[in-house]
Amino acid sequence: MQQQPESQTPAKGGMSSRVLKVMSIFGSVQVVTIICSIVRVKLVALWIGPAGIGLYGIFNSALEMINNTCQLGLRSSAVRDLAAADSRTLPATVLTVRRLGWLLGLAGAVLTVCLSVPMSLYAFGDKGHAWCFCLLAAVVLLASLTASESAVFQGLKRFRRLARGMLWGAVGGLAVSIPMFRLWGIDSILPSIVAYGVCSWLAIGMIHEKVAPPQQRITMRQSLSLGKKMLILGAYLTACEFITAVVTFVFVGWLNKEAGEAQTGFFQAGFTIVNRYVGLVFTAIAVEYYPRLSQVIHSRARTRLFVSHEMGLIMLILIPVVTWFIAADKLLVRFLYNSEFYVIMPFVTWGIVGTVLRAFSWCLSFSILAKGDGKAFLWTEALSAVFYLGANMLFYKQWGIAGMGAAYALWYGLYSVAVGVVYFWKFGFTVSGEGVKITLMTLAATVAAAAARIYLGWEAAAVVAVVASAWSLHRLRVSFLKGAPGLGAILRGRRGPRATR
Repeated sequence: MQQQPESQTPAKGGMSSRVLKVMSIFGSVQVVTIICSIVRVKLVALWIGPAGIGLYGIFNSALEMINNTCQLGLRSSAVRDLAAADSRTLPATVLTVRRLGWLLGLAGAVLTVCLSVPMSLYAFGDKGHAWCFCLLAAVVLLASLTASESAVFQGLKRFRRLARGMLWGAVGGLAVSIPMFRLWGIDSILPSIVAYGVCSWLAIGMIHEKVAPPQQRITMRQSLSLGKKMLILGAYLTACEFITAVVTFVFVGWLNKEAGEAQTGFFQAGFTIVNRYVGLVFTAIAVEYYPRLSQVIHSRARTRLFVSHEMGLIMLILIPVVTWFIAADKLLVRFLYNSEFYVIMPFVTWGIVGTVLRAFSWCLSFSILAKGDGKAFLWTEALSAVFYLGANMLFYKQWGIAGMGAAYALWYGLYSVAVGVVYFWKFGFTVSGEGVKITLMTLAATVAAAAARIYLGWEAAAVVAVVASAWSLHRLRVSFLKGAPGLGAILRGRRGPRATR
C-alpha cells in the first residue's frame, strides 16, 4: 500500500478542513434523515393512529433484528479492508465485498421466510401475518446490498456520493410513503417499509462506484477466503451489538417493573438526547476518520498524528455544543418533548459530561477496529455494557433520574480506561500532549457548565458557555484551520524515522 512519507505533515488546515467538510455534509444528511423519520411517524400517528404506530414498530423491530444478525457487521468491517487496499488488490476487495453483500442478503432473506410463521405467532398470536414477514425478506436482501455498496463508498472515500445516496434514499422513501399513508391507511404500513428499502437501494445503486474488474478471475471460493477476516471482525461487531441490546433490554425491563412506565419513558427520552442527538457529531466525523485511520494503522507515528488531531478537533467542536446543551436544557426538553419531561434535565446535565469522555474513548476505540482486533473490541464493549447495567441500577436507586445521568458519565469514564489499556498498552500507540490538554480543558469547561446550571441556574451556565465557546472557536481557527506557527503536536505529531510496515 502506498503511503506518504512520515516526515510529511498535513497542509495548513488541510486535514481539519476535510474533516469539517465531511462532518458538515453527513451532519446535514443525518438531520434530514431524522426529520424524514419524524415526519413519517407523525403522519402515521395523525392519519392512521396508534395501531399504525404499533404495526410500524413491530415490522421495523423484526427487520432491524434480522439485518443486524445476518449482515454480520459487513458495513463496518469492510471499510477497513477497502481503505487499506492498494491499486493492485482493490478490484478483488471490492468484488469480495459486493459478493458478500449478496450472500448475506440472500441468507437473511431465506431466514426471514423460514421464521415468518414463528414471528407472526409471537407478534400477532396467529399465522395470518406470516406473508407480511415473507415480504420483508426482499427488504432484508436490499438492505444488505445497500450496506455493502455504502461500505465501498466509505472505504474509497467517496463521501459526497455516499451522502447523496443516503439523502435521496431518505427523501425518496418519505415521498413515496406519504400518498400510501393517505390512501391506504393501515394497509400502507408494510408497503411503505418495502418502498423505503427499494428507494434506499436505488439511491445507492444508481450511483455505485465503478471499479475495474480484477486482472485474474476470482472464484466464489476465493472471495470467501478473501472476505474471511471481514466476516470474523463483523461477527465480533455483531456480538457487541447483541450484548448492548440485551443489556438495554434488561435494564429497561428492570426499570419498568421497579418504577413504572413513566420513569422508563423519562429514561428513554434523556438517553435519546444525550446519546443520539449529541452523537450526531461522532457519527458524522466517523465516516471520514475510520477509513483514514485504517490506511495508516500500521505506522505508529502516523496513527499518533491522526488520533491526536481527531481528538483535539472533536473536543473543540464539542465545547460549544455540550456547554450550550447544558445551559439551554430546559428549552431543549420543551422543544423535543413537553414540560412534563423537565424531570430529565439532571439526567441530561450529567449525561452531557459523559459525552466528553465518550469523545475521548471514541477516538481511541477506532484504532481497535482499524487494527481488526475483534476480540479486544468485544472485550471492551462487553465490559463497559455490564458495568453500565450495574451502575444504572445502583445509581437510580440512590439518586433517581439524576443518578442515571451520573451513571452514563461514569460508564464512559470506565470505557475510556478500557480502550486506553488496549490503545496505549497492547498496541503501544501514543497521543500528543496537546490532544490530552484540549481534552482536559473540554472536560473542565463541561463540568463547570454543569455545576453552574445545577447550583446557580441557566444564566451562570450560559456565561460559561459563552466563554468556553469563544475560546474553542479561537483555538479552532488559529490551531486547526490556519495552521499558524506554533501549531503544536496535535497537527505536527512527533517527527521521527519512517515507520516500518
